[in-house]
Amino acid sequence: MFAKILHGQFSLSQMFWKYGICGIFLLTFFTYLFRVFLVHQLKGMTLIYYYKNVFSFINMNNTVLFLTIAYLVLLAAMIFYAVILTFGVFRSSAEYDKSIWLRHIARFLTLLLIFFAFKIVL
Repeated sequence: MFAKILHGQFSLSQMFWKYGICGIFLLTFFTYLFRVFLVHQLKGMTLIYYYKNVFSFINMNNTVLFLTIAYLVLLAAMIFYAVILTFGVFRSSAEYDKSIWLRHIARFLTLLLIFFAFKIVL
């Protein structure tokens, strides 16, 4: 399925709404959820401060370790999916013949969606 998305083999409406809006929304929601749980466990420390100054595998709380791994795995999945989705929407919109405006709007909104998704979870 990721190969079909990457090569833009779905229609532009499916690529944008189904795999773009819904797919990025779900990944962003779960990544943000694990980020909130992790920040709550860190008791007010920011993630950057925690990873720079406090983070250590020795004597680590199991809950914090699980939340850290889950957050980083979901963040990596978001990066992977965002790259695949971007290529897929651009390729699918290149074959869209009905409106040149919708072609460019879909491309722009996909990039904007990905930007704001990463802004939310980081």
